[in-house]
Amino acid sequence: MRLTAGWLAQWLAQGDYCSIALGENCLILDSQTETEEIPFDEWDGAIAVHRGVMWGSFEITSADQEYCWTIHGLPWRYCKSFANMLLEAYRNWAQGRVEKLDSLLPEMLKRIDTFTSQDAYLRESDHRRLHHFLDQSLASTGLTRELAASFRPLAFDKVEPWLEGNGEWVDTSNEKWLEKEAEKWSSWFDKFESSPLNPSQREAVLINQDHNLVLAGAGTGKTSVLVARAGYLVANQLAQPEEILMLAFGRKAAEEMSERLAAKVNNNIKVATFHSLGTQIIKAVEGEMPSVSPLTLDEKARTDWLAGVLKEQWENDTSARRWQKHLTQWRIPGFKAENSMEKQARSEQLINWVWRHIELIGQRGANKSQLSDSIEQHSQDTAKPRMKSELALLWPCYRAYEQYLKTHKQIDFNTMIQRATEYVKEGKFVPTWRFIMVDEYQDISPHRLALIEALCHSKQAAQKPTLFAVGDDWQAIYRFAGADVNLTTGFEKRFGACHMTELETTYRFNSMIGEVANAFIQQNPNQLKKSLTSFKKQKRKAVTLLCQDLIDQELAQLASQHSEPVTTLLLARNNNQRPEKLKQWQEKWPQLGLTFMTCHASKGREGDYVFVLDVNRGVFPAPDRDTGLAACLQARGESFTDAEERRLFYVALTRAKKHVWVCAEPEKTSPFVNELIDDNYPVVNKIKRVKAKQK
Repeated sequence: MRLTAGWLAQWLAQGDYCSIALGENCLILDSQTETEEIPFDEWDGAIAVHRGVMWGSFEITSADQEYCWTIHGLPWRYCKSFANMLLEAYRNWAQGRVEKLDSLLPEMLKRIDTFTSQDAYLRESDHRRLHHFLDQSLASTGLTRELAASFRPLAFDKVEPWLEGNGEWVDTSNEKWLEKEAEKWSSWFDKFESSPLNPSQREAVLINQDHNLVLAGAGTGKTSVLVARAGYLVANQLAQPEEILMLAFGRKAAEEMSERLAAKVNNNIKVATFHSLGTQIIKAVEGEMPSVSPLTLDEKARTDWLAGVLKEQWENDTSARRWQKHLTQWRIPGFKAENSMEKQARSEQLINWVWRHIELIGQRGANKSQLSDSIEQHSQDTAKPRMKSELALLWPCYRAYEQYLKTHKQIDFNTMIQRATEYVKEGKFVPTWRFIMVDEYQDISPHRLALIEALCHSKQAAQKPTLFAVGDDWQAIYRFAGADVNLTTGFEKRFGACHMTELETTYRFNSMIGEVANAFIQQNPNQLKKSLTSFKKQKRKAVTLLCQDLIDQELAQLASQHSEPVTTLLLARNNNQRPEKLKQWQEKWPQLGLTFMTCHASKGREGDYVFVLDVNRGVFPAPDRDTGLAACLQARGESFTDAEERRLFYVALTRAKKHVWVCAEPEKTSPFVNELIDDNYPVVNKIKRVKAKQK
């Protein structure tokens, strides 16, 4: 049905709409040049009818009141009846939809009430489910928000904000809840540890988002937070002890965590390494413990086996020539031509180099062809020949390792974790834990993370577990072992519904060490920015740049200041930088408690005083550390120069409670030492000659 202006009226309308018709659930407007359809759900359901001198006109408004259409020159005697016919069609269309809306509104309002009346931290997943339900419910009625609001204004005053998201209300509600909960548990937080937990620690314990990352800088009490979090969940009856899983990276760390949890919370909380967790999952599915190869557990067994593999290769003419050709162009750690074959094959450095690559190849889970493709896609063309050559040397070692495992019906740690992950993904193992907590999350590797993700996203689990990860991207230094710092810095992007909390106070190092270390690490813009303040304040500088030759004098002076025992760490980039005089120093100044270790080994340790040795050019930062195959096998490199070496230096600096000496030779100072001087860091400079930093 259509109502159209006469020819004179159309001519006078000068291009405006001059015809209106009823379509299928829509109005059709025509001018002399165009046609426009207005669906009923875009119309507010009203028509303003106006009478002119000769003709009538219709005025129609959009549902959101933003647009207005006018149809001119309509025959007046038909205007009212035609308008009534259009309105009747609209009412008939709307009636079924309004009835559908009325049937859904009680449940929509109930769900809003249920969500908003919780005496708990409001999770993003619950918020999303509410929004999705409301959005889908409204969509099923066929009504727009504007029309639904016009038909049921009182109910939609409550519904409409949640269709928009209402995120500010959720944030405000959570802030109020945190304040109230912190006050409620205040005395518990005061007494849980020997010292009361600070505000940022309490916040980390209380927040119960779907996934949580706690950025715990050096000395900020991350272990206290992990234990207190478990204690709060149990004490508040949010979880039974058996519903909590605590993951640590090493057996010793897991044992220490288990002891603390048993003493302070409950001994039924499961504490596991990733390896023991993988074993448990496989046993639950297969009915028996997997046989873990002694090569992964016993260093002597590994050395004996690898030495045999290497000698077998060198006794083969083709393989021997391949090794000889490689060594004419590139160095292999621990390989010395003058050594006998037996001594060469048992070189600790060489064994470690080969084993590291076997593990990295295993973590990748790729065949030789896929690894070759990865090399071809590598960004550094100059590195590709060395990568290809190393792959040719190491692939036979890896194949021998695979054959050994197959023959002995054994698995290694990589295979164990990968198999456990598949069992979880396939639903063969259904996790019963509701809270998964991970210590030292910055050391996570892709295949370990795959296992965590499989557990957290299990479709068969009655309730998907919440992840509570504690780590510090500033201290991510184990890329050589497969760790990937990007898994920490990209936590929010990976998990989505998450909350990041910073532990703001360090109780280890004083403010002057912190002023140097924190500024140094944040020169890399890719590190997560955070505020880390020292509980111990002082004005006297606590970082000294020292001539390597003056260490004896500095130790003597330090010893003269202490009659009571203290702890002093001597840290170096590599083991071969162990001071020749170490034993002599230990005997001469026993009160200093001198201990030597690498910077990597010092992670998790602390001392009153720290000497960082040989911070020289070509030593620290280590040059071209991953120019070979390892660079292709490991997590992707970082764009910032010496990013991981910078983090390693930061770790070394932050082992000290009172003072740090950075030792270097005046003619060979490291870029790190030069930066501390040239950029006016608050340090005491006892190195008189420093080569200018290259601009």
